[in-house]
Amino acid sequence: MKLPFSVLVVVHTAEMEVLLLERAARPGYWQSVTGSLDRPDEAPAAAAAREVREESGIDAASGRLTGWDVAYTFEIFPQWRHRFVPGVTHNTERLFSLRLAERAPVAIAPREHTAFAWLPWRDAARKCFSWSNRDAILMVGAALLAAGCATGEAPLAPHLDAGGTAEVRECAQWYRALDAEIDAAGVRDAQYTRVPGFPHLRVDRTLASLKDRAAQSDPALRAFDERLAELDAESRLHEIRNLPALNDDARAAVLRRVRDCGRQLRDADLASSGARESLLAAANVPDDYSSASRFFGLYYLTRIPFAAGVRGWQDETVATFQRGPDPAASRVRYAPPQGQPLPRSVVAGLLARAAFDPLGHPAISERELERLALTYAPTLEVAIAGDYDRPGALRWRRAGTPEVDATEPAVYVQAAYTRYRDRLLLQLVYTVWFPERPRPGPFDLYGGALDGVVWRVTLAPDGEPILYDSMHPCGCYHMFFPTPRARPRPAPDDLEEWAFAPQSVPRVAEGERAVVSIASATHYIERVVFEQGAESLVRYRFRRYDELRSLPRPGGRHASAFGPQGLIAGTERFERYFFWPMGIASAGAMRQWGRHATAFVGRRHFDDADLFERRFALDL
Repeated sequence: MKLPFSVLVVVHTAEMEVLLLERAARPGYWQSVTGSLDRPDEAPAAAAAREVREESGIDAASGRLTGWDVAYTFEIFPQWRHRFVPGVTHNTERLFSLRLAERAPVAIAPREHTAFAWLPWRDAARKCFSWSNRDAILMVGAALLAAGCATGEAPLAPHLDAGGTAEVRECAQWYRALDAEIDAAGVRDAQYTRVPGFPHLRVDRTLASLKDRAAQSDPALRAFDERLAELDAESRLHEIRNLPALNDDARAAVLRRVRDCGRQLRDADLASSGARESLLAAANVPDDYSSASRFFGLYYLTRIPFAAGVRGWQDETVATFQRGPDPAASRVRYAPPQGQPLPRSVVAGLLARAAFDPLGHPAISERELERLALTYAPTLEVAIAGDYDRPGALRWRRAGTPEVDATEPAVYVQAAYTRYRDRLLLQLVYTVWFPERPRPGPFDLYGGALDGVVWRVTLAPDGEPILYDSMHPCGCYHMFFPTPRARPRPAPDDLEEWAFAPQSVPRVAEGERAVVSIASATHYIERVVFEQGAESLVRYRFRRYDELRSLPRPGGRHASAFGPQGLIAGTERFERYFFWPMGIASAGAMRQWGRHATAFVGRRHFDDADLFERRFALDL
């Protein structure tokens, strides 16, 4: 009878080519060297060397055999349980690797295997049918790269590397291996920033701004670490779904490992003062401007004509708002979904829960977000001159660029936060997509595939909207619409794009809804008014913004609308050839939340945590 103890040996070269064997009993199923212990007293290392010799003809003494202090326990398939003692249902497998200087001649055992192959480690991992075998190859590959300083990644934090336990080191290396596979497949999610040295954590600008609060107490630091882990888990959910080589079972296994390993690494983060200090120092988000482009583009000279161009657009926009939308244009009004808005007293109660969070972070459930989104959603009044003006949901229909399905008018909704003094203010963000911005002529700089409008509502703690702002998904045309409770502060530099407000709005009464007028073709906002009800026979649907991070493709696969740098491929504009001295990558291209640089002159992001605090005095 077989023993329920076995070994898995990843045989690889110094260049990380991995040996795989095709099973004779299951053609098309590839694996590393595996096998059970022959007797209870056989040492696992001896069993590993014996199995390598029996299955491949390679002498383990010709390389370096390493035990990894890693064991996988998995259920034995029912059809194989007759080989074991009755009652045995699970097997424990120990991991080893055998490093060879170069490929060795292979002599397979015909009864067990029919073919062999040497493959690059990432390709080998994708080819394996067993999730534990796949994980083992990824971990060994990542460790070898890290040892050779070849990843381009920051080194692991000391408490996750040499200073950690074997289990912690294994988990950290596994995360690094998963990141390597994600990057190789081109499916990295750019919405949040990976924390250097902490592969299980990601950060956004709001959380990065809370480091001072996180340092004040153990509960606050624990909440901070957990929030960073939540951002990483959210991103990995989409990345793993988008990995083309995984089936559903493998995805489920990887997500379980993310959950289990993430818990171990978070515990390690909080176990010592040094680990805590390293975490707070590393949790930063770099800005989305290229200092090199600004240097070579002579930014301090070229910003002067750019600033003049921005002022010209602002003057034209103010004139448009004063003149109002074209009365002759054919318009369609898109109202939000039907439903009962929340009273402001209820909204204030939801926001007051922030007082019970160590970071002052309001916890909003998916159901609450849906109700809040309905309460403050805008009505869109769109001038329609062609199909390019009809909003809709994004779909993958063919390779290249996602397309707008105008048969389903949709607005993508998400929650965001801004910091004002000691408070975090809830923001509701609404994104509408159009098929394109048509080019009126061959020399137009701004036209291209996809266009859109992002409308954001910032709430005071009492539930009243205190400030509105908008942009296009390229980060362009950022405008503010302050209420009397938001008083503008002066700009520190006359040239800098600061807080362009083409229209102030009155205090918004309960039950009033913003009606946003949008021009044809350019999709510029032309006017904002407020109405009670603001209904229409045509309604848009709410969709979660996160859906864009993993959209279904024909054939059953998934892919993000955004590339690894946060840009939507195929939406590039000609302006990028002229505007690069301002330091924004591919200016004019549509991009993902968290990647919106919104000023050509100066530095400003749509999700800056202090965006409003620096520009407005808020009456809270």
